[in-house]
Amino acid sequence: MPELPEVETIRTYLNAILPNHPVISVEHLDARMVKMGTVSAESIAHRLPGLVVQSMGRRGKYLVMRFFDKSALVIHLGMSGRLVVEPKTNPWRIHTHLVLELREDMELRLVDPRRFGRIGYFMEFDTDRTLHLGPEPLGRAFTAQYLVDRLKGRKSPIKSLLLDQSLVAGLGNIYVDEALFGAGIHPLAPGSTISLRSANRLVRSIRRVLRTSIANRGTSFSDYVDALGHPGQNQEYLAVYGRLGQPCLKCGSPIHSIVIHARTSHFCQYCQPMLEDLEG
Repeated sequence: MPELPEVETIRTYLNAILPNHPVISVEHLDARMVKMGTVSAESIAHRLPGLVVQSMGRRGKYLVMRFFDKSALVIHLGMSGRLVVEPKTNPWRIHTHLVLELREDMELRLVDPRRFGRIGYFMEFDTDRTLHLGPEPLGRAFTAQYLVDRLKGRKSPIKSLLLDQSLVAGLGNIYVDEALFGAGIHPLAPGSTISLRSANRLVRSIRRVLRTSIANRGTSFSDYVDALGHPGQNQEYLAVYGRLGQPCLKCGSPIHSIVIHARTSHFCQYCQPMLEDLEG
């Protein structure tokens, strides 16, 4: 699933080319993908043409195309979604569910084989009221004290808690594994055992792994490509995720994996001991 760095990479490019350009036409919109808000696919196809793009934003894993009339088209890429800019002359790929003509020679296309992505159009869009997300992990509101306060009394594993988008927005399996490794925290550590000192390490680690991935244009294993169709490079720099059995980059011991609430977690049992969180 595209996580914050992948979505941010797409957003950055689209925000450089789309503002002040109108939606010329909605060439295709699969009604099955309209899963947010109350505006139907038919109404979206009718309303969008003529609207001028003000900006391309992001909140967590959501892309937000804002228009000058204060409305917004919101897109979540789901597990396998790709949002790509392609010449109008290029044939549509299989599983193309949204096509917006944004210039005479260019289309913005959403391709999603699994159809876990979702689209919504909002006449007046308030990010926090609509999406109910926690703070951005790269923003000022996401602090160690915030994290400790929100984790009080929480017995669930820290891995599962960090995947909760209402706690912090934009993190997924890859970057939670990487951040926990960087902070030396075991993925099974109960949330309530994370001390302020550990939370400080964790916040710094989260920000570090996200910024590194953004600089590398995201992580590509199978589905993810940027808005130009290019894969990311961050998979070359991962410390634990997807490295089961390979030597830890810090201590050399094999990377282990466990399943936590149906999600596979990768970690080093020596660099991420449970006792560190209970004591630190």
